Amino acid sequence: MCGGLDVNKVLDPLGLFKKDKTPDVQQTDPQAEADAAANAAAKSANADAAARRKRKQGSSLLASGASGADDSGGSLLASGAQAAQKKRTLGA
Repeated sequence: MCGGLDVNKVLDPLGLFKKDKTPDVQQTDPQAEADAAANAAAKSANADAAARRKRKQGSSLLASGASGADDSGGSLLASGAQAAQKKRTLGA
């Protein structure tokens, strides 16, 4: 430089003619993006299926222990048969 002078500052003191720097362009791999999207979709589908399975199992009579029947230690069918016998004897 000429004695510490910046030639660009002397020729263009306000910076009106200076070109902007081009932004950095990041290259991405489309296959890697597709794989990541497929993995995310599979995780979401698996989580939905697991939640649906858990709700389904929780609502079954086997999982709830047949709480609607008398808890006499018998089976659900036996408690239904006892209820039918009670109806016959009480209704007669």
